[in-house]
Amino acid sequence: MTAVVKESMLKVIVASIGGFVIAVAMNWFLIPSGVYSTGFTGLAQILTQVLQNTAFAFGENVWFLALNIPLIVLAWIMLGRSFTIITLVSVLATTIFIGLIPQYAVIPGDQTLNAVFGGVLLAIGTGITIKFGASTGGFDIVALIFARFSDRSVGLYLFVLNFLIALLAGALFGWSTALYTIVFIYVTSKVVDEIHTSNQRLTIFIVTNHADDITTALHQHIIRGITQIPSIGTYSRAEKATLMMVIERHELRDIERICREADETVFINVVATDSVVGYFRKG
Repeated sequence: MTAVVKESMLKVIVASIGGFVIAVAMNWFLIPSGVYSTGFTGLAQILTQVLQNTAFAFGENVWFLALNIPLIVLAWIMLGRSFTIITLVSVLATTIFIGLIPQYAVIPGDQTLNAVFGGVLLAIGTGITIKFGASTGGFDIVALIFARFSDRSVGLYLFVLNFLIALLAGALFGWSTALYTIVFIYVTSKVVDEIHTSNQRLTIFIVTNHADDITTALHQHIIRGITQIPSIGTYSRAEKATLMMVIERHELRDIERICREADETVFINVVATDSVVGYFRKG
């Protein structure tokens, strides 16, 4: 089994686990307590409540999948095949598990605790999925696409879109509901930052004796510019090359794998990048 196949299988497993954890957060904490989630899971909750006595009375899982389908198609076109396939796995896993796991109030009658524990669980499911180079669908995809056409961050778009969900929930079901949803948004964002970190862009320095092999392999899989810098080891006095790249976090695992396959002794230093001046392809 090749390293690429192993990595792909690992991503599928992680995305499926992430979908399961998100479903547990929804069915055991958020839905039973009337706390509304962020993104398309929250929008699915709202649609389920508003349309429950109509011909469109579907469950949260059906609405979640229906809302994501057009965005999955758009992501395939604009954000790449690998990212979209794992995102689709995450969306399908979340849809299936929300339908299978029974709704049960683990903490009945306490919306604050439900918002906190539901937020932590949903953030864990979302964070591990993002960490392995995918998204959980919904507003993640919208924010990534918006960010590609502006200088504003993905995080800003996510905050605005999720805040709109809180306002919509408040307008429909009472403003106390909106406040509990804002608590949920805060907890979720903090936990996701701890898992994934808030730094989306990274600068990596790759020190290697096989610069040509690594750059050839990277150019075949990653659409990023690479700057090659001649280097000399101060102890060995051996001539090496240092490759510098600015990337997005979800690309890091694939780049590390590609570099290790081309050079088992490669040295990689990863540095958080606050800003980039000049052209940088987003997504």
